[in-house]
Amino acid sequence: MDRDEEQPSDEPVQTTISGVDVQFRVASERERRFLPDDVGIYDEMFEDMFSEMHGDDVFFDIGAHIGINSCVIGRRHPEIDIVCFEPHPQTRRSLETNLELNEIDALVMDCAISNSDGAIAFDTQHDTPGGMGEVRHSGQGIETPVRTLDSIIKDDGVPSPTVIMSDIVGEEINLLRGGSMTFSSLTTRLAYLVTHDQPLERLGSSKHEVEDLLRSYGFDELEYLRDNFLKAKKSSQSG
Repeated sequence: MDRDEEQPSDEPVQTTISGVDVQFRVASERERRFLPDDVGIYDEMFEDMFSEMHGDDVFFDIGAHIGINSCVIGRRHPEIDIVCFEPHPQTRRSLETNLELNEIDALVMDCAISNSDGAIAFDTQHDTPGGMGEVRHSGQGIETPVRTLDSIIKDDGVPSPTVIMSDIVGEEINLLRGGSMTFSSLTTRLAYLVTHDQPLERLGSSKHEVEDLLRSYGFDELEYLRDNFLKAKKSSQSG
C-alpha cells in the first residue's frame, strides 16, 4: 500500500480556523497533509469572506477537496446554501464525511469543472499544493465527468451562485471560459480564485488572462489577498 494512502487514526482532527470550531476526518496521509500545522494561514482569506458574505448567499466551492472552505463557511454562516464540486471519489467521500461531522447541509457534485462537457483525466500522481489531484489534458489518470458551470446551472437545477471559490490547479481559466453566463450574471457578485502559474502555462494561459476574463464579466475590483489568491468583486453588486 502506498504510504500516502495508509489509513490514519479514525479520530477526527478538531481545530479552530478563523474563530470557527471545525473537525475533519481524513482517509489518508495525503489528505492529512492538506490540514496545515498553522491554521493562521487561513485568517486573511476567511476574515475577508466573512466580511463579504451574508445569509442569502449561494456559495460554490469548486475543487472542494476535503471540505475545509465549505465547513468553515457553513459553520460561520449556517443559513447560506453551499454547493461543493469534487471529482475524485475517495476525496469526495472524505468531503461528505466532513460536511456531516460539521452539520453542513450541502449539495455535493461529482464532476470536475472546465470549458466543455464530457470526460477528462484526473491525475492524482503529480504533486500539487496540499496533495490535491489535478485535471490534466494528457489523457493519463482517472477518467472523471467534466462539466461547464453554465451547463450545470442551465440543465441540473442547481441554484445560481452569488459567491464562487475555486482552487482547481490551472483549470481556473477553463472554469471562466465555460462559465461566461454564470460569471456575467448580476447575481454572481464575488469570486475567490487560487491561480496556479505553471498549470496555467501548460494550458497556454496566465493569471493575466484570468484577470482579463473576470473584468470582461463585470468584476471591476480585483486584488490578491496572497500571491496567488485572487479576489474579484463587482462594485455595483456590493452588499
